[in-house]
Amino acid sequence: MREQVDMAGNDALTARQRAIVQDLKERGFVSTTALAEKYQVSDMTIRRDARRLEQHGIARAVHGGLMLPHGTMHGAGFAARANDDSEAKHSIAAACIEIIGPHERVFIDAGTTAYSVARALPATFAGTLITHSAPVMQVALQLPNATTISLGGQLLHDSQAFVGHMAIANLGGLRAETAFIGIAGVDENGLYIERNLELSTKRAIMAASDRVVLVAASSKMGRSDLVRLGDFSDIDVLVTDQRPPAAIAAALAEAGVQVIVTAE
Repeated sequence: MREQVDMAGNDALTARQRAIVQDLKERGFVSTTALAEKYQVSDMTIRRDARRLEQHGIARAVHGGLMLPHGTMHGAGFAARANDDSEAKHSIAAACIEIIGPHERVFIDAGTTAYSVARALPATFAGTLITHSAPVMQVALQLPNATTISLGGQLLHDSQAFVGHMAIANLGGLRAETAFIGIAGVDENGLYIERNLELSTKRAIMAASDRVVLVAASSKMGRSDLVRLGDFSDIDVLVTDQRPPAAIAAALAEAGVQVIVTAE
């Protein structure tokens, strides 16, 4: 059966193309293969849809899929990472929203899992959102009742995070009730991030919060990375999608960390 097209003329989008636009708004990046499976069409059909969306300036066709245009949300690298473990990130974000109040002061870290938490905030959220993440700042534009504070600083283009002395200085007079912190790896010895450039800013955000919530998909468990962020005693809550491995679970319990598992 032929798809219904908007009455605006030949250049209008089909129902499927409008649905793909919604997918992009929700995820930032969608793969050609995933779209073909979802809409039960061929990869070639999705590529034709991509060309039409690109003609309208709604999307960019990139290797393996589509993303929002530059300046709309975030860069290609960030968008591709946001698509990794997307179901886990969505479930973690939903659980995080359950543990904050509608008027709470919240730090949201850079990174794709923390970004998912920002996206899960309801439009009625009337608290204070503090962030050094450019994508989270764009989400804040859709939260008219919230007060948003940007830390500023030096922009790291791949992570879309503002870091450095300016960001840390701007943290000086701020205090949040909850901070949602992303991570590159977790093992029984502690918490890890990918590089030293982000270490001081993350540590400053954690120190300026009454409660530190680590958001980490199960794929991060049992992994280390280049830079050690801290110990389990530095966090209060872990939100993850699967129960942590035994050694990590024991270390969390010893440190008194509350563990929220979304799969249970």
